[in-house]
Amino acid sequence: MRAWDGLSHEEQCLMVNAQEHDLLPSVLWDWRTDLDQEDKLALLPVLAAALVVLVGDGLIEVRRLFVDGSGSYEVVPPGQLPEVLADQAAWEYTDHSWIHRDEGLAIVETHAGRELSRTARSGVPGPQSSNPYLK
Repeated sequence: MRAWDGLSHEEQCLMVNAQEHDLLPSVLWDWRTDLDQEDKLALLPVLAAALVVLVGDGLIEVRRLFVDGSGSYEVVPPGQLPEVLADQAAWEYTDHSWIHRDEGLAIVETHAGRELSRTARSGVPGPQSSNPYLK
């Protein structure tokens, strides 16, 4: 099993956000607070690659949420993730999701992810605690 301290800043940020069942745009707010939104969007391949690794390791799943009143979703198959995550729109709030937070792609810890979160660290650090660009 991977150790929390062995995760990159991107992976730690994704894990913290997955614990909160956050939408992908929320991850951008936490990820690199030293950059403006345009610069973050230019670096999306770095964050997307880290997410693909965490999904591949079985620590996170990516869910497509549907706004139909039932709270329904589908898990995005790992093989489709690179293409889905390459779409910049997946990382930006829609007018609806900005207010309601129930539309778009959300990341959620799996059982293995919860085990890592619970056993590899105490408490939930701020996503910026591992940001090497702020030190």
